[in-house]
Amino acid sequence: MEALKMTGWDPSLRPLSEEINIHLSKGETIDNAFLHVHFSPLVTNFLYFGRVHQDLPAMFKQCEELLKMKKDYFHKLFQVLRYPLFLLMFLIAAFSILKHTILPNFLVLFQGEDSSSLWFMMALDYFINGLGVLSITLFIGLIVMKLTFPRLSLSRRINLYEKVPLLKIYHSFMTSFLFTTHLNSLFKAGLPLKQSLEIMSSHNRYELLSFYSEKIISHLAEGRTLGQSVQSCSLLKSELTNLFHQTNDIEALSHELEMLSEFFIEYVQEKMLKWMLMIQPLFFIIIAVIVVCIYASIMLPLYQWMDQI
Repeated sequence: MEALKMTGWDPSLRPLSEEINIHLSKGETIDNAFLHVHFSPLVTNFLYFGRVHQDLPAMFKQCEELLKMKKDYFHKLFQVLRYPLFLLMFLIAAFSILKHTILPNFLVLFQGEDSSSLWFMMALDYFINGLGVLSITLFIGLIVMKLTFPRLSLSRRINLYEKVPLLKIYHSFMTSFLFTTHLNSLFKAGLPLKQSLEIMSSHNRYELLSFYSEKIISHLAEGRTLGQSVQSCSLLKSELTNLFHQTNDIEALSHELEMLSEFFIEYVQEKMLKWMLMIQPLFFIIIAVIVVCIYASIMLPLYQWMDQI
């Protein structure tokens, strides 16, 4: 409470600090207080586990690092995409003008002739139409998915995550990282495995994490080993399942989970950096192809027409 008052010395943060103070004074938990003032789910979910094992400084530090990493990579992604997206919008406008002015005139001019220029212009016309239809279809598909996805049952969503490669990569890493991090934090608080899993299963804001924790508890009750129980969770990474197959001691497991959590963060950072380095050249290649097509669609018919003269 004293720390919140000191945070309120910053005029821009004072309303936020005062509102959190009000919720805490009413007896609400710290994660719910931060939830009421619309903090990131990443922060509120970490604070839930920080409240359980009473190590809020460590949880705040982890939240700070994750939010900073997210902000830095969004900033880098914006810088990488800013110039290519501007060029792409310019070329889309050029394609639109080409479609409605130049192409119709050339098609009329060369109508009835069997020439490579005519075939090229017709192919370009079909390509522009197809690109427009594909863009509209993708846009409508994203809207429909955003509206219908939350209404699907968890089992259907898990099936969808497993079938769509990009969704599988994202949710696999996210779920594995959260499972590793939070289980490690509960072990450090001195909680046994069963109680740690029960706490994770009772936290419904992480639906997938809660579902897998409950599934592991159920399999352990049936007499399966910890490694077998974790392996039944299809979206948990193989590195995590291998760890549970090899280690059963809680103290050793806690140490290994901490190392694995750091490995997941470093791996994600490396992959994001690699993808960002590939995005800009890919955009420039696409833009170069579009420029060549526009140039060829204008110049080839002119050269053919000059040859006929």
